[in-house]
Amino acid sequence: MFALFSTSTSPATARDGCAWRKVSAIAIVVVSLLQSVGCSRLRLPAIDPTGQRIFNPLPATTTIALPGSAGEGRLGNCLRKLGDPLNTRPFSLPEPAFPEPVAPPPCLTPVPSTATPPLTSIGGASNEPCVPSAPCPSDCQNGPPAILYGNECQMRELCRLPKRGKRGCILLSPQKIVAPVGGEVVLLSGICGDEGHLQVGEPLEWMLTPESVGTFIQVGDDDPGVMHRLARIKKAAKQDPAYAFGVTSTKRTKITRGNLNPNDDVQLEKGQTWITVSSPSEGTSKVTVLAPESECWDQRKATATIYWVDAARQFPGTQIVPAGTPVTLTTRVTRSEGMLPARGWKVYYEIMQPELGSFASTGSSFVEAVVDDAGNATVQLIPTPGTSGTAAIAMRVIRPGGETDNMPPLTLFTGETFVTWSAPQLAIRAGAPQIASFGIPFQAAAAVSNPGDQPAANVRVIMQIPPGVQASSQDSFAQNLPNAIVWDIGELPPQQELDLLLDVTTESSLTLNFEARADGPLVATTSVAVDVFRPSLVLSVAPEKERYQVGEEVTFNIHVRNTGDRPLTNLQLIANGDDSMLHTPSNLQRVVKPKQDPNTQEDIPLQPGETWPVAVTFIPTDPGRRCIQLEATADAGQRATTESCVTVINQPPPTPAVTATLSGRSRTSVGSETLFRGIVVNTGSVPLDNVRVTLAYDPQLRPVGATDQYLSEPRSGQYMIEWVIPRLEPETSETLEANFQVIGTNPRSSVVLAVESQQGARASEQVQFEILPSAVRQPEPAPAAPNTLPPATAPPMIPGPPTRPAPNQDPTPRPAPSQPAQPQSLGLSITGPSTAVFVNQPIRYDLRVTNPSSQQDGNVSIRFNLPDGVQVVRVTQPLSPELGEFSPNGGYIYLKDIGTLRPFESIDYLILLTCNQPKTFTITAEAVSRGKPLGARYQVTTQVVSDQ
Repeated sequence: MFALFSTSTSPATARDGCAWRKVSAIAIVVVSLLQSVGCSRLRLPAIDPTGQRIFNPLPATTTIALPGSAGEGRLGNCLRKLGDPLNTRPFSLPEPAFPEPVAPPPCLTPVPSTATPPLTSIGGASNEPCVPSAPCPSDCQNGPPAILYGNECQMRELCRLPKRGKRGCILLSPQKIVAPVGGEVVLLSGICGDEGHLQVGEPLEWMLTPESVGTFIQVGDDDPGVMHRLARIKKAAKQDPAYAFGVTSTKRTKITRGNLNPNDDVQLEKGQTWITVSSPSEGTSKVTVLAPESECWDQRKATATIYWVDAARQFPGTQIVPAGTPVTLTTRVTRSEGMLPARGWKVYYEIMQPELGSFASTGSSFVEAVVDDAGNATVQLIPTPGTSGTAAIAMRVIRPGGETDNMPPLTLFTGETFVTWSAPQLAIRAGAPQIASFGIPFQAAAAVSNPGDQPAANVRVIMQIPPGVQASSQDSFAQNLPNAIVWDIGELPPQQELDLLLDVTTESSLTLNFEARADGPLVATTSVAVDVFRPSLVLSVAPEKERYQVGEEVTFNIHVRNTGDRPLTNLQLIANGDDSMLHTPSNLQRVVKPKQDPNTQEDIPLQPGETWPVAVTFIPTDPGRRCIQLEATADAGQRATTESCVTVINQPPPTPAVTATLSGRSRTSVGSETLFRGIVVNTGSVPLDNVRVTLAYDPQLRPVGATDQYLSEPRSGQYMIEWVIPRLEPETSETLEANFQVIGTNPRSSVVLAVESQQGARASEQVQFEILPSAVRQPEPAPAAPNTLPPATAPPMIPGPPTRPAPNQDPTPRPAPSQPAQPQSLGLSITGPSTAVFVNQPIRYDLRVTNPSSQQDGNVSIRFNLPDGVQVVRVTQPLSPELGEFSPNGGYIYLKDIGTLRPFESIDYLILLTCNQPKTFTITAEAVSRGKPLGARYQVTTQVVSDQ
């Protein structure tokens, strides 16, 4: 009776895990109750009438009548109700004396691995209680009611019949593995029950397919306890080399391999069983495990595949070669205990630092080599030119799959080796104080090293000195240049470091940049930043004008600004004039202005970002360059100084001055009339006598009228109208007009108004305009009346090809009147310095243009070239400041055109240039005019040298 109750385990067994001693206690109580009173209608397994087995499988059951089931005895009613499945009345027994055991471990499902396990792990087994498998169908999750009696359960659950059955989903781990020939592989299996818990004491069958190689070595022996043996749980046993019977474990154990290494031990969880397989030859083993009592027929079996491989390998070792040397890597792969080469197998190489090299056969960072008849897989690694260092090369031995052995391609071995290309290296680091004082020297340092394994030759370190910074080094091998410090180190041995020191003085924050170079070429750079404490007091000053006269008040506008983040207290301004500058109204050379409240005389702090505007006035007593020294001070050592100067001249005597303006149309046409109006103004402080005003025009114009007042008699053969104003008072003007008839075309015709007084005051103005041809032929003008303006001569024509004269014309030209020969080019000269000048210093040139003829000229254009590195400071014409205007274009400087150049008149220019680099260059000046088509050209050469 007791063995009958203990033949199977229910879901409550897997979930609660009751001890066998509790089962014994319950059985004794039940037997006592049955003997005294009995119970009726208990459900038990039905006996198989065919005789093939003892009981039919569930859900077939039978009902028996026990003593006392009719209600006899004191407990008869209870047992009668206990046998009634419709009875729901609660029933309980005394609490057990032993505590409840912990719940069994859950059936975990690990994430399947996508990579083929390396050969180094062959022979091991997973410690996971379950392996990946297909999910159990829904119809296996809930089966028929389980048998309560004979199963392990709690006493208080004796009257509760669970409505759950076993899931029966079999698990196997691992399902695919690669193993060496002669090794031993451990396979684990188990059955998942309700809520994913493993079932204990469940029978399993291990089978090796007929086409498989290898045999079973040992099957797991759980060694069950007394109660489980009384429950007739079978003992695991190996029936033959291809079939074995196993039982899931009832306790948690560990399988060891008989050594002291705990890493190859296999943890066996409660509800698992195991088997080991081995093979002396290559091939494939397929092991199937079956759960014969599982209720899920499509989930009750699983198959594991073992690939047995006979192979040995020897990877290449670490190599150290000079930089730029190719490296050969050879991997040896053999079979049959290293006696035969593994021909046709492949070795995959990959360099982990592709910037250091590549494989010769592919030109890339990876290559696949085939094992040859000697058992070697050889590749060549080519280094990248100009690089050095250590590269890691990863390797894999791959056994190709074949149709005869029915094995897929397998990665058997993995390894790694290193290749070092030996070469010198260069490194540099620098250090300096993070904060330095304003204008106070501090020390900076740099350390240059050779971390390589070869000496570095011709090592040199250069530190560029920033503008406005003073730096020098006291090292014996250092060169202190104006703009850099150079350390010539020479050869630097491997694994050596050298310190470099320098002293630096600066007034602003800066960055020191160091550059180390050696043969190879090897280059290393570094930099260090230094923050310099900045004074927060800024002083600026500007005079109202740049030029003053003796005795005239000079006002200097001063701005004192606080650029810091704290207020400045006790701020005062001190102004000191030179020997010829007296402060007004104190009539002293020195004046002090504190920042105070004028009423209370209390100090007014200067807030951060605030500006204090103040003005001081001085009177110069002598001509020349007159200056004042300004100093602003405040608490905390704040101090700022500056200087401002003006040019002081004596009161000049009255000088005559005149200006002229001319207006007219910008475009006209042949046959029309055009009017030009000139205005002469005395801008000086003295009257002008005998002011001669001339209006020069081109031959394409014929004067037909002019202002009668001050008009002079016209001169024969000259294209000019002249007026003479006897006297022109200061701040007065005269307006003069002339009307012309257009008789010829000219794309660039001009009219020039020139003014000159008896006192030497001069002025000129020019108007340029375009004369277009007329669409209608204009009639010949009538002869001029006596005592009027002279008639204009025929306009000049552009020479063209000779034409045949008309029949009624005389082909013989008339001889022209005899005229004195006139120069055909302008007079032009330019002079420069006769000795070498320094870089960035002003270079003076004197340029003169002259009209060498007795006739008036105009439209004089002047230009000169501007070499590379040369810049224009200014161009000055003392008598006519407007002529000092210029414009750059295409590498040339074009001066403003001279409108009128009188006979034998010369105009001088002062030109200041600078050059920012040592060189020798040539300045070429060119000039052309309306009356001198040949123009003029003059050159001067200048040498510029460094100021060092």
